[in-house]
Amino acid sequence: MSASGFRRASFGAGLRWLPAGAELLFRAPAPMSAIAALWLLVTLVAMLIPVIGQLLLVMFTPLLTAGVLMAFDSTAKGEQPGPMTLFSGWRDPYRRLRLLAVGFFSLAGSMLAAAVLIGWLGGQMGQAELEAAARSPEALAQALTEVRLGPGMLMAGLVFGLVLAALFFAIPLIMFGQLGSFPALLMSLRAVLVNWLAFVGFGLATLAMAMAMGFLLALLMALLDLALGQAGMFVIQVLVLMTTMFVQLLLAGAQYVAFCQLFGWRPGGPDQGAEREDQLIA
Repeated sequence: MSASGFRRASFGAGLRWLPAGAELLFRAPAPMSAIAALWLLVTLVAMLIPVIGQLLLVMFTPLLTAGVLMAFDSTAKGEQPGPMTLFSGWRDPYRRLRLLAVGFFSLAGSMLAAAVLIGWLGGQMGQAELEAAARSPEALAQALTEVRLGPGMLMAGLVFGLVLAALFFAIPLIMFGQLGSFPALLMSLRAVLVNWLAFVGFGLATLAMAMAMGFLLALLMALLDLALGQAGMFVIQVLVLMTTMFVQLLLAGAQYVAFCQLFGWRPGGPDQGAEREDQLIA
């Protein structure tokens, strides 16, 4: 893999990233389930820490995502990754520092997008409503349905979109390409912007999956509520957590597949195929 460029991908290629990630996930369902369970445990422990727990989770998410990508790389090679593969990004001090820097970028970018959004909402809502929206995601979602679309909301969406674009390939570029944090973020942003059409396809595939899973989850929740009553609430909560972790793994698998295609990575090493010469974007 060359750190100096990336390939172009078509709209159809973007549509296939999610199914290809799912196929890779189900090659090793038991090991990947163990990794997902450990990831969930780490997430729950972090959320139990008062005040700073969620901030720490954002900071350390690139390290955990790097471990999941390493697990997909092992699976693609025909190996069975162990649960501790989740902490692969932590073991190398150079990668650890770079991934933590990416986590800081994610935190700062998210806070900037939130500040732009809250600043815009402040002109349309009272102080009490604004404080409630800042404390609760549900209240924020409700507030957004009651305000008009404006430049502040578009700017917040643009900032958040650019942050996500910079993060998408930064983690695998650090883990597999051994780039520094800032070059990896810039390279990721360029790759996403150049391949915007492929990401439209990926976004549509993700939206279709979310709608299908949301419908199935709502149906199962309704059936469990009818069958088990109050006791069904615990089962529903467990089901929601399992679904969340499955979606995170699936998206990480799609991220790995997209990285392999755009940056020429092969499981365990770079792709030196001849097609790279006429597809590379310098």
